[in-house]
Amino acid sequence: MGTGWVAGIEIGGTKLQLGIGQGHGDLAAFERVRVEPSQGARGILNQIEKMFPALLRKLGLSSKQIDAVGVGFGGPVDASEGRTRRSYQITGWDGLPLAPWLRTHLGVPLAVLENDADAAGIAESRFGAGIGHSPLLYVTVGSGIGGALIINDRIYRGSGLGAAEIGHLRVPDTTPSGMRLLELEQVASGWAIASAAQEAAQRMIQAGSEDWVVLTKASGQAEGITAAAVAEAAAEGDSDSESILDRARRAVAFALTQAIALVAPRRIVIGGGVSLIGERHWFDPVRRIVDADVFEPFRGGFDIVAAALGETVVVHGALALARDGALNSEKAGC
Repeated sequence: MGTGWVAGIEIGGTKLQLGIGQGHGDLAAFERVRVEPSQGARGILNQIEKMFPALLRKLGLSSKQIDAVGVGFGGPVDASEGRTRRSYQITGWDGLPLAPWLRTHLGVPLAVLENDADAAGIAESRFGAGIGHSPLLYVTVGSGIGGALIINDRIYRGSGLGAAEIGHLRVPDTTPSGMRLLELEQVASGWAIASAAQEAAQRMIQAGSEDWVVLTKASGQAEGITAAAVAEAAAEGDSDSESILDRARRAVAFALTQAIALVAPRRIVIGGGVSLIGERHWFDPVRRIVDADVFEPFRGGFDIVAAALGETVVVHGALALARDGALNSEKAGC
C-alpha cells in the first residue's frame, strides 16, 4: 500500500487537530490548535493549509508520500460525496466539498470524510475501550453530543447519510412549569450544562445573592461559568451544582436506555470532555439509572465504560479511515 503514511484531521467546534501515522493507533506527528469560530469554515481551512506542511517537515515527508487523508468532522456529512452538510457551531460548512478541497490544496491522492463521532467510534473499536466488542455504541459528550454504532469494526450508516445521532434524540426535561421534550444535546452537552449554571447564577445575582461557589470560580461573572466549574463544585459538595449535573446525567441515561432497546449493544463507550467528570459524578450515576430503567431482558447484556484514547481519539479514527480508504483504492486499482 503506497508508502503506508496517512494523515488524520479532526475539525471540531473549538479545536483543530492534525496527525500523521500509519493508521494502526500510532501518531508519528501531531498538532492541535484552537479555532476562531468568527472566522468560519474559511479560517479553519486556512489553518489546515498551514499546519499540514509543518507536520510533514517534522517527519521529513512530502505530500506525495501521504497515501490518504481522513477527516472526522464535527457535524453531519455526506461521506459518499465527501461533503460537509452542516456545522451547528461554525458557519460556512453547508454543502462544502471538503474531500475534493483537501485533495487539491494538500496535494494528496485520496481524502475520506466522516462525522467525528463515527471516526472516534472506529478508533475506540479498533484501538481503545471497544476492542473485541460488537455491536459497540460510542457516545461523545462534549461541547456537543454525538454517537456512532460500530459493528464488526465498521461504521453503521443506516440508509447512507449516518445513524446513531443520539445527540438529537429528544429526551424529557422537567422544569418548574412542566415537562418538555428537548434534544439531548440541549440538556447534557458541556455547553448546555454551562448554560444551565449561567442561568442559575443570573437568577441568584438578581436576587441579591452572589456567594454561589460556581459564581466565585468564575470571578463573579455568570457568563464565565463552565461545565468544568460545575463539575468541580459538585465534587466539593455543592448541591446546586449536583442538581445541574443530575439533569444532564438523567437525560443521557434516558437516551442510552432507548438506544439499548433498539440496537442491544454489547458495550457502550462514553467519551468527550463531560465524561472526564469521572466515575463518582458521571459514570456511576449514569450506570445506576440505566440499570434501573433499561428493557429488562437486556439488563446485564452490556456494560458502560469510559473511552480510552483521550483527546486524540478522532485523529486516530481519521487515520484508520484514511488507511482503509487507501487499501480499498489500491484493491480497486488491481
